[in-house]
Amino acid sequence: MPTLQHDQLERIAREILSAAGVPEDEAQLVGEALVRANLAGCDSHGVLRLPNYLRQIDAGAIVPGAQIEIERETPTTVVLSGNWGFGQVIGARATEMVIAKTQANALGAVAGRRSNHVGALADYVEAIAQAGLIGLMFVNGHGGAHNTVPWGGADARLCTNPMAAGFPTDADPIVLDISTAAVAEGKVRTYRISGEQVPDHWIVDSDGRPTNDPEVLYRKPQGNLLPLGGNVGYKGFGLGMMVDLLAGGLSGAGTSGPHPERGGNAFTIMALDPAVFVGEEHFRADAAALVAWVKSSRLAPGFGEITVPGELERRERQRRLREGIPLPAETWAEIAEAAERLGVRYAKLAPPPVASS
Repeated sequence: MPTLQHDQLERIAREILSAAGVPEDEAQLVGEALVRANLAGCDSHGVLRLPNYLRQIDAGAIVPGAQIEIERETPTTVVLSGNWGFGQVIGARATEMVIAKTQANALGAVAGRRSNHVGALADYVEAIAQAGLIGLMFVNGHGGAHNTVPWGGADARLCTNPMAAGFPTDADPIVLDISTAAVAEGKVRTYRISGEQVPDHWIVDSDGRPTNDPEVLYRKPQGNLLPLGGNVGYKGFGLGMMVDLLAGGLSGAGTSGPHPERGGNAFTIMALDPAVFVGEEHFRADAAALVAWVKSSRLAPGFGEITVPGELERRERQRRLREGIPLPAETWAEIAEAAERLGVRYAKLAPPPVASS
């Protein structure tokens, strides 16, 4: 498995995107976002996505340099159209806007539509939490991209519909980023690439029968993801519907249905300023106390510690900053092929990948 340092991988991603016609500032932002996901161990949202982004650019689905338009605005809210640009670019702009509006008005919300894949939601809510605010984010498939069955169903009716939250504390923020499906599609893809079976309660075949074979998600007739929750998957299904309404309904992209404009991402980002409720210091201290209280529990058999949302990702980031980012050989081969096709001399941008054991 090739291993690259994060700065090497960022340069490669940036150079490839630039060669594909992406403006330099967007290429840098998207490249950094992809590698940031890899650093956190969220490989399903990392550079694995790069070859598909290039295919979408070639097909005209991603429009590099697309103008972001404000369609509707009040002192506390905005509705944006990304005009099918990069989701990370649109998401970054929306995050900046929601922070500014919340700092001015105590509450803020920005909804966005006509956006491509926004990447890891943790990036956005963590940026809000780092600003001392509480951040919430909800994302759907722009009314399409159906790949998740409803509770009790055999046909895809929802997207993975992820949601995220970030909370400031006296120490590191609490950051939750989850799919309301059992897992993000990209996670299944990582299992497929590595030749492994997926865990139980993740996917079903085209007739709704449980399976552990990741290939069923990528062949015809196509299988689908299950809602989050295993034998209580009705809870994940309910959350998925809620996210669909908050993301697709509020942005104007539309909720999941039979005739979507096209697949992509629509989202709503909300923020609250705890300072106007109980005071910033009081909230931070309360959040830190909650972390301490949760961690004070006796451990269940088989567990070595209790971690809170965002903690494992921060640890993985530190480890990968030291040791490098491992890439499946198939992913590296796709990136290398794209680089060669676009005339990017990736061998000059990074030393040859070091094989790890």
